[in-house]
Amino acid sequence: MDLHERLRDNLQATTVSNAAWPEFLLKLSDLLGASEAVLGGGDRSGANEFFAPRTDPDFVTRYREIFHQQNAVMRAVARQGAGAITLTDTLPEIDDFRRSDFYNLWCVPQKFNYGLALNLASSTGWFGSLVINTSSQVTTTQIEQLHAIAPDVQRAVERWKWLEQLQLANRMTLNTLDMAGQGALLLSQSGRVLDCNGMAQSMLTDGRLLLRDGQIGCADTASHQALVRLIAHCLAHPDKGGGRVQISGRDGALLVQCAPFSADMHYAAPQRPSAILMITDPTQRMRQRLRELTQRFGLTRAEIELALAVVETGSRKAAAEARGVSDATARAQLTSIFDKTGVRRQTELVRLLMYDG
Repeated sequence: MDLHERLRDNLQATTVSNAAWPEFLLKLSDLLGASEAVLGGGDRSGANEFFAPRTDPDFVTRYREIFHQQNAVMRAVARQGAGAITLTDTLPEIDDFRRSDFYNLWCVPQKFNYGLALNLASSTGWFGSLVINTSSQVTTTQIEQLHAIAPDVQRAVERWKWLEQLQLANRMTLNTLDMAGQGALLLSQSGRVLDCNGMAQSMLTDGRLLLRDGQIGCADTASHQALVRLIAHCLAHPDKGGGRVQISGRDGALLVQCAPFSADMHYAAPQRPSAILMITDPTQRMRQRLRELTQRFGLTRAEIELALAVVETGSRKAAAEARGVSDATARAQLTSIFDKTGVRRQTELVRLLMYDG
């Protein structure tokens, strides 16, 4: 089995998970007989990555804080351009480098005596290097092996950074809907939840939505079946533009819209979003207000639910009936609400619930 075959699965995994890079680097260094394989790089925004799985974390910290700016060899490597493979011993800076504190206090203790670097770049603007560190002089075989695997590593980096850009764009979509007060979830072609925003997470947390084996649902049987049909139809017929449904729950109805979501083919199929589910709670603004008043006045959940029912129905008796409690219980809860909030009439309570202040 050649180097390509041995590393193929590891490289494919790096596309969808940063955690896969250390595993790939460990395997690569073992196959090359190296002390360490390091991947580092960044873009113009200042965001950077540094994967060095065999390097002591304390040494990584020292590198970031002290020696990064002193690494003249890596600056010289970067000047060689994307795709270049550089044997560091051939650089004119190598003699000064071997006299530096960085080399003697950081490299030598870890047996990083020699280096072989591959420059990598992405069309997203990311630039970095894969560095093979060895305790003895780099061999011709090691150079040939790195040349052989270089195109595969470059393709993996391109897919990795593109997917990262796409995930960022998707996250911005979710966050925008969150700010608009809408829950939103991205679904795969199989209907599994890939990501969601804070509003959707709160709906899952409080039981308005349910997650079963990665699939979204709700407690009410009829509503759950309607939601499942909506999602299945949207995924099976993306050209139809999706649809919408109203689902019921103990805290009122939710309006759900499912729409096709066009994702770039850089995504591996299991992680590729195929649909977006957008959920609107008509009472969300009121719920937020009730949460604020709960913290302010110490209202119980039963009192909150009664207060919301009073606003929706317009009277205590109707609220009691809607909540499934006796009028006497509702009267006692309403008295407690009045005592805690300082209001004395239902009209004042409604005003307090509906408006800030």
